[in-house]
Amino acid sequence: MTETAIHEELQNIIEKSVDQSVDRAFKKYGKISRRPRFSLRGLISLLVLLALIGTGVYVYQRSQASDAVAPVEDHDLTLENNGIFGFTVADFEEPILGEATRQRLLIVEEQEVYVNTTITDTGLFHWGVFNKQQALTIHGTGQYTIDLTQITADDISLNEDTYELTIRIPHAVLYKTIFDPSKTEIGDAQNGWLAFGSIKLDAEQQKEFEVTAEQELKTRLSEKECLEEADRFAKLSAYETYQPIVKTISPAYKVIIEFQ
Repeated sequence: MTETAIHEELQNIIEKSVDQSVDRAFKKYGKISRRPRFSLRGLISLLVLLALIGTGVYVYQRSQASDAVAPVEDHDLTLENNGIFGFTVADFEEPILGEATRQRLLIVEEQEVYVNTTITDTGLFHWGVFNKQQALTIHGTGQYTIDLTQITADDISLNEDTYELTIRIPHAVLYKTIFDPSKTEIGDAQNGWLAFGSIKLDAEQQKEFEVTAEQELKTRLSEKECLEEADRFAKLSAYETYQPIVKTISPAYKVIIEFQ
């Protein structure tokens, strides 16, 4: 027997076996007037067709899901040239620049400092033997701010690849110096050999002393290390101010603070 004849014989045997199984099923669960003839080749073709249809539906659903972009509530997204929905820098400029109308000056830090100084009473005829000198430690507070009105649209930039919004702010400046006389510490007195008693200031001398003390505190607060510390707090304060504003527009973007 040839190979073709053997193949046809095996196929007939398999088809006959399938038909017998179907006949037994119908005898057991009920007869029908007409029974279609099943073949193994038809059954395999049907299974392959169903598999192809299922694969096509899955691929289509996956492609639809990947293209879907959920818009941010109450915000119109802009369709970029690359076909992906995203934001432009203009979407952020108005609310960021508008913050200056709510609070022009942003207080970023209050530093407490002290300065060692002395006051002198020259005494009679301004002779050294009558001089009285008192060592003092004065205390005060410096208030540092940044001016939000100095931030313009040119100070705002957007990186769509890293989802970062950069805002460039001015450096912190010393806005106010406050002298606290209640914290003044009195040190040792150094008097001339003909000077007796402690220094007593009248109202005018006390006023002059407070002006001098405030100026010495201001000089201390304007030193490089104090301004550098104020700048560190300026970045932090600016971030805490602008990050919530940016988040209301797009939670995906992070604020980066730099100096102008």
